Amino acid sequence: MKDRQFIFSDNDEDDILSRIPPLFALAFLAGALMVGTPGHTQGYGTGNRAQTMAPQSVESVIRGFTEGARRLCGNVPDPAYTVDCVADYFDWLADRLPQDREFREAETIIRDAARQLNRVARDNASTTKRPAMLRLSDSSAQSARTSREVIPVAPDRQGAARAAAVAIVQEAETRLLRAADRSQRRRVAYSSIAAAVGNSSLILLRSG
Repeated sequence: MKDRQFIFSDNDEDDILSRIPPLFALAFLAGALMVGTPGHTQGYGTGNRAQTMAPQSVESVIRGFTEGARRLCGNVPDPAYTVDCVADYFDWLADRLPQDREFREAETIIRDAARQLNRVARDNASTTKRPAMLRLSDSSAQSARTSREVIPVAPDRQGAARAAAVAIVQEAETRLLRAADRSQRRRVAYSSIAAAVGNSSLILLRSG
């Protein structure tokens, strides 16, 4: 078995707070890596895209978001970090949508949901656990990580935080579907994005 580790780090260096046995860690598949890892340079919520990011098809971006969120956020051993991990991946998705008028509304909806999810984590933050960079390390593949330190939710608030997060995700999905209905040209793409966003609620529900 290849050496795979889930690493919690409180900064961008190799300061390790916790190492989880390989049984709990999965590596990104090549398909997810094709659209870039979540370690994008601009960090959370700036609305600025990485200068070196190559254009990707919408299908590739959706696939990268779905696979990446499931493998990183869906397998983090401590569920306290799940809500804000999903927030970071929503920002990842918004960063990589095409930069044109057709997708501007989708980017706005997803960015708004990312900020709301991050706010849920902050409002329910743990006072005993530190924010941490989530990093998935594999000896045979490029490491993947969140773009920033994610906020852990307090144990006694995780149920309420998950419920609030699921509601935010469902609202974003609904807004995307409504936007899809307003334009025949973008209907297929927006519907696909909405489905991917909606499916991320399963990650939140499974973390309970």
